[in-house]
Amino acid sequence: MFRKRWLFIAPFSFFMLLVVSAVTSTTQAQDSGQNPTPIVITLTPGGGPTAVPSPTGEGSVQPDQFEPNNDASAATEIGLQTESDLTLTGDDTDYFTGYLKAGQMVQVSTIVHEGLDTRLKIYWEGQLAAENDDRSPSDVGSTVTFTAPADGWYVALIEKATVYDGVYDLEMALVEPTATPTAVPTLTPTPTLTPTPSPTPIIQPDLGEPNNSPETARPVIPGLRGTYTVGAGDVDYFTFIAKAGNRYACETVTDQVDTLLTVAGTSSSIGVNDDRSVGRVDSYLAWRATEEQPVTVKVETRGGSFGQYELVCQNEVPAPVSQSPGLSAPIAPVNSSLGNSEPVTTTASLTTTRQITLTVQHLGLVQPQTTTPMTHVRLLVYYDANNDRQPGPGEGITNVSVLAVDARGRQIARVFTNAQGEAIFNLSSEALDRVIVPYVPGWSARLRIGELNNDIVLGLPAVRLPIFIPVQKQVSEED
Repeated sequence: MFRKRWLFIAPFSFFMLLVVSAVTSTTQAQDSGQNPTPIVITLTPGGGPTAVPSPTGEGSVQPDQFEPNNDASAATEIGLQTESDLTLTGDDTDYFTGYLKAGQMVQVSTIVHEGLDTRLKIYWEGQLAAENDDRSPSDVGSTVTFTAPADGWYVALIEKATVYDGVYDLEMALVEPTATPTAVPTLTPTPTLTPTPSPTPIIQPDLGEPNNSPETARPVIPGLRGTYTVGAGDVDYFTFIAKAGNRYACETVTDQVDTLLTVAGTSSSIGVNDDRSVGRVDSYLAWRATEEQPVTVKVETRGGSFGQYELVCQNEVPAPVSQSPGLSAPIAPVNSSLGNSEPVTTTASLTTTRQITLTVQHLGLVQPQTTTPMTHVRLLVYYDANNDRQPGPGEGITNVSVLAVDARGRQIARVFTNAQGEAIFNLSSEALDRVIVPYVPGWSARLRIGELNNDIVLGLPAVRLPIFIPVQKQVSEED
């Protein structure tokens, strides 16, 4: 036994002696001033034991663009979209949060790369609701399906299940209630909330969401009509400023959903309407504003109905005043050629008690008044995360700079997109020519002056959203 082992080692020892001799000879030749040809030795690794991988060294995987989001208080808001090339390195954890309506079911998934093994957890109101480590025995990515028990925000935590760093993609998508939810593994402590499919019909969030409270009411412009959805516990709030002395009317137009319309001022209720007439389930409410104040319009459903409706609030022009029945004929006009003491001609129902002295002063021809028509512009800027070539819930980009310019490109007005990605102008300038978005080089849209329906949509393609979008707080006065 000893001899066999020695025979195995001897050739290797002999080979090492040759290497040492070659290196020694080369060193001596260099010391003597010669320039010999260097000896190149190539070693082919033998069939020894397989190398054990070691954890990725620090710094080889760079933090992604959403860092820091390592705790729930710094969670990154995300919609129904896919984000690629996210990373977990060292003791890093990633938190994301999204908004759901009651009964909506969301599926959150990680697709892992470069040896990463993820663990995914979903939290609702601070409690663990669902968890998944490996999608299958051969897939170490994670998938969790969760149904929202009420309107609110959920939190998704992605962490490493091993010590290895790596890259992953994150997918957020709504699924139908019939989908089978991911089984929740038995853990300590046991989750107190088990996600189950809800029988409540899913209503897709409209562009006004979230507007479920007076504090998040969606601003509307009187005279402009919008399409929204309501039902399944959803309540929609809208707001605009009513001017003193004007008569306003707000109405819902629908045959799908039984609406209840409530209008309130800053300190008191203005009115409520359920059905506008017999056989109609939509609502109509008109009133006269006694003071200038913001009003809040609340739209909710009755009888468990749900569906789509149109909302419009607008000024109502009062009907012309008819002639008083007490007057049998209009008062005759005064002739400017009469003297200063000529009495006024009266009707049979009026009695002249004294003479009225008239003073006629010629002011010349009346100059016609010209007014510049109002031009309304509504621009929607959205990121087409799901690549369906149309704006969807959560795809609006907030705080993007939008300019209204004249034909020579000089700025007339500037606004920033709101939380839904909308930029709204109401301008009376005759020099108005088009709108531009400096963030998108070369893009502009020409306007129809004096029209109230300049609705423009700017969709950004479904690529990773750049982190250098110009926002309002980053724009200086020199811009």
